[in-house]
Amino acid sequence: MKTPIVYTSFLADHLSDYVALRRHLGYELRSQLYVLRQFDRVVEREMTAPGPLTRAVVEAFLRSLAGLQPITRRLRLSTVRQFLLYLRQFEPATFIPERSLEPVRSSPRAPYIYTDEEIHALLRAALRYPYRYPTRCWLLYRTLIAFLYATGMRISEALALTLGDIDWRHDLVHIRKTKFHKARLVPLTASTCEGLRRYLRARAERGHLTTPEAPLFVRTGSRRLPYRTARGAFRCIVRMAGVGREAGSRWPRLHDLRHTAAVRRLSLWYRDGKDVQALLPVLVTYLGHSALRCTEIYLTTTAELLSEASARFERCFQLDANPSAED
Repeated sequence: MKTPIVYTSFLADHLSDYVALRRHLGYELRSQLYVLRQFDRVVEREMTAPGPLTRAVVEAFLRSLAGLQPITRRLRLSTVRQFLLYLRQFEPATFIPERSLEPVRSSPRAPYIYTDEEIHALLRAALRYPYRYPTRCWLLYRTLIAFLYATGMRISEALALTLGDIDWRHDLVHIRKTKFHKARLVPLTASTCEGLRRYLRARAERGHLTTPEAPLFVRTGSRRLPYRTARGAFRCIVRMAGVGREAGSRWPRLHDLRHTAAVRRLSLWYRDGKDVQALLPVLVTYLGHSALRCTEIYLTTTAELLSEASARFERCFQLDANPSAED
């Protein structure tokens, strides 16, 4: 059971009430809780007595974020701004950070699209992780990587799944905790189901809980696999597999499996001669996005997509250039 976050500055009551209000409105507030705790510590350090929140306090909070990426700093400042807007109804003199204080927007990081060969290399390496402790090697990370690649789910969604979320009768997974608070059903292929069954047998042999409420992906003691642990393991697996990272670039991420799944689906649609534009709303629903604009970042142009699009163009051109005799 997680230890509840305790606020220690003179704003403790307001912070607790704000969190309770947001949760009552349906927000889960996962990472935001830690941002508010960080802000609470800055307030405690910068203000020795109660009073209106000043610009100096907000700037001190921004300095504490100096080592983070611009987009992360923007998101954390946005979390604090929402709280300050709430606080202003009790203390009208509360400083609300203007847009000029926000870090400069940076271009979104280009996704890494894994090839089929790289996916297979990752799956082979996952079976050997951790290579320093062979007795600990099992199907956990191989199953997680294959599952993310096959379903295109967010890593947070996959780690939040329980055994009861898998509908074996209809080969579906029920995603309840999503980024946009919209539950959805994701179909599972026969190979994905078989991989899950192998993992569950190995999971049971290790003595993990098998009740419907038990987490699907677990660590020692049947506890839910934390994101940080999964991220660290994946980074090691990427290096073991020799995948990605050219000179000066960053290592591929777990989240890039989601990008790859989306691009793979587009490639298959092109290959099958489907009307891709008409099917984009289907992809939006499948990925759990709130609108098409949210899906656009996943529509990365790759050599495979260009090849499929070029092949379709050539087929259409040949049909136009060679009309039937009846014409």
